[in-house]
Order: sequence, then C-alpha cells, then structure tokens
Amino acid sequence: MSETWRLLADDGVGAADGLALDEALMAGYVRGSPARPPTLRLYTYRSHCALIGRYQHLEAEVDLEACRQTGTEVNRRPTGGGAILMGEDQLGVALVMRAPAAHPQELLRRLSEGIVAGLRRLGIHAAFGGKNDLQVGTRKIAGLGIYLDGQGGLLFHASLLADLDIPFMLRVLRIPAAQLADKG
Repeated sequence: MSETWRLLADDGVGAADGLALDEALMAGYVRGSPARPPTLRLYTYRSHCALIGRYQHLEAEVDLEACRQTGTEVNRRPTGGGAILMGEDQLGVALVMRAPAAHPQELLRRLSEGIVAGLRRLGIHAAFGGKNDLQVGTRKIAGLGIYLDGQGGLLFHASLLADLDIPFMLRVLRIPAAQLADKG
C-alpha cells in the first residue's frame, strides 16, 4: 500500500510567513500521535530574502545595513546550513515528515535523492556532495538543511540556485572569498 503525501506550492511568499508555515506543518509530528501524511512544499520567496541557518551568528553572515537599504527581508530558518539569498529565481523545497531513525547526515543524503532524480529527468546530473550540498561537477547548485525536533518531526530544506544574482548576494551576505572559491 502506498502512502499518501500532501503537496503545497507557493510563489512569492515572505520569509517569515514561509518559514512559519514549515514550522507549523512540522508541529504535528509527535511520537505516538496518529499518522499524518508527509508534506512536500515547493515555493519561491519574494525577492529578496536573506536566510541564515539555525546556528549562525546574524551579524557575521548578513550585512544588515545593505539589507535595509535594498529592502531585503532577513530571517532565521530552523534548519542548519549557511546563509542563503532566496527570491523569485530560486526554488525552495521543504519536506515535513515523521523522522526516520538515521543519522542526520544520512538523512540529508537520502532525502536529496528525490531532488537528484528530478534534476536528472531535466538532464542535469547532480550528486550529493560536501557536507550539505548538491553539486554538478564541482559547482554547487543547491544547499540542504535538516532539523529534527525531538518530538518525532523532521524538516528538510533545499534551495535550488536556478538563477542567482551573485553581485547582489555578495552585497547582502558576508561570504568569505575562500568559501565561494570551492563552490565553483
């Protein structure tokens, strides 16, 4: 018997609203509670949103004055990973489900397989690489993050860099040159 999933699609959401929806969807996955269907959410943010990972220091990752000047929303996501710039030209993927028993790094790899398979159907041969990236050759095309809430819920995030405005990204995010160099 196959499991039923929910699919949600949103375009042009605000950073706070989009992240709040992911957390609200995850809130119902409590161990021992009735089964809820996994939810896959595909979305774009309004241009632009600077999102920092769960464990990052805001001022070290984002130029807050540049964000204010450009009208760039800033928010923290519950998943780990580095600072990212999201907007209408990047595809966000959120998967909310009951957490399977596995190491978080293994979960990242396994959950990214669906994205890799979808990209392959489009003629893009990506692979899981590094700590939390999808790569084509040596070029990063997606960042991945995961959050396990301790109550039985899992949130997986992926940001597909379809058309990234790199000069704008460098204006609002504080990304060390060495980090950029190894991403192609």
